[in-house]
Amino acid sequence: MANLLEVAFREEADSDEGERLIHALRNYGPLDAMLLSGTTGFVWVEDGQVIANASIQRNATRRDTWVIGNVATQPAYRNRGIGRAVVEACIQYAAARGARYVALQADVTNHPALHLYEKLGFQRIGEVTHFLRPALVELPLDCPAVPKLRGARWSDREVIWSLARQHIPETLTFAESFNARVYRLGLRWTLVNALSGNPDHWLLMTSDVKGDVLGAVRTRAVIEGRYHYLEVFPTAHATQDDILQLIRGGLSRLAKYARKPICAAHVASCLAVRQALQAAGFRISRTLVHMRLALQTEADTSPAW
Repeated sequence: MANLLEVAFREEADSDEGERLIHALRNYGPLDAMLLSGTTGFVWVEDGQVIANASIQRNATRRDTWVIGNVATQPAYRNRGIGRAVVEACIQYAAARGARYVALQADVTNHPALHLYEKLGFQRIGEVTHFLRPALVELPLDCPAVPKLRGARWSDREVIWSLARQHIPETLTFAESFNARVYRLGLRWTLVNALSGNPDHWLLMTSDVKGDVLGAVRTRAVIEGRYHYLEVFPTAHATQDDILQLIRGGLSRLAKYARKPICAAHVASCLAVRQALQAAGFRISRTLVHMRLALQTEADTSPAW
């Protein structure tokens, strides 16, 4: 199985999630079986080897949704309907368990996969671009120091929550679990963060003149993984220089930790954030299309927020 996924997802394997997946498959044991008890999958076997695979699990934060992942087919066996068969098996599995939606993600350049999913009835509901920046040697860009950056306080929790909802549309919570606690500052967030070594940190930017909030940036320093992470949430009033200053503040925070490449992800349609990240030394690594299949016609359930 690990060999199949390595062949099918060479680029995805070059990430924390992909690397952990390959490692888990190569070292799968009873403990892993218990931890992954909510996940199942389907394989196609020919000539004594696994030709295709697809896994499915319930979305942890949207209980009406199941998420398909790790869809892979050996190159020599493609265009025979095998990939479709394992995906349909996942859909039927979710439907039998009362799922309202099935969701997945696919690389925007993987046209055969996108075509297959659309033929099965999946609709595109959004795109997220992933960026990668080399490990920090020195901070980029000498941005104008007009806006003020400060550590976020509990009193900023509603502002940060509002910014997170603006930049993470609800449609993007179907194919990927949305952990609202990360964006809700308060006692719980503080305790969990402190117990885990304070890897998460929020900076808020305000203007000098009126003190208006111009945006926030979240950084997550990862000790064991290969990457650190950054999220930038500007307001509609933020200028390009403001966004660059936010990113610079986040990079300054991450510079205090071990040097590692830095990952960032954002809604693909936000040109201002894309340009600012690229100006700060990030490169686009991939864009993922989020897709959803409705299995029931009833009115939508309440938001995941």
